[in-house]
Amino acid sequence: MQSRADSPGTDMDAALRTRAGVLLGDVLTWRLPTTAWGRPTAAVEALGRAYAAGDALGVRAAVSRLEVLSPHRVERIADPADTPPPQPLEEQVTALVHLIGEPDRAPTAEAGPDDGRR
Repeated sequence: MQSRADSPGTDMDAALRTRAGVLLGDVLTWRLPTTAWGRPTAAVEALGRAYAAGDALGVRAAVSRLEVLSPHRVERIADPADTPPPQPLEEQVTALVHLIGEPDRAPTAEAGPDDGRR
């Protein structure tokens, strides 16, 4: 019997992959206080792990978590001290966007959220 981990990413439908890819692209435009980047980073890491494991429910949960964390969800006063995503997060997001955006390329266990740091 083949486990889910043997065929990562195959349980994702096109709509979920598109939703994840669009949201990840949006993360690159976010501006947050430096101290607020921990939660989005954790959500992106969870998304990467779930995607690599072929866990569609985990991907949905991580995408939903990122949507809730979006600074665009609630209008707030911009602070000039807000910063773009830290470089390690930016690299993780970029790697995931490319991975998720290539439907014929199944992820491997090595292609997780830290893929862009190699």
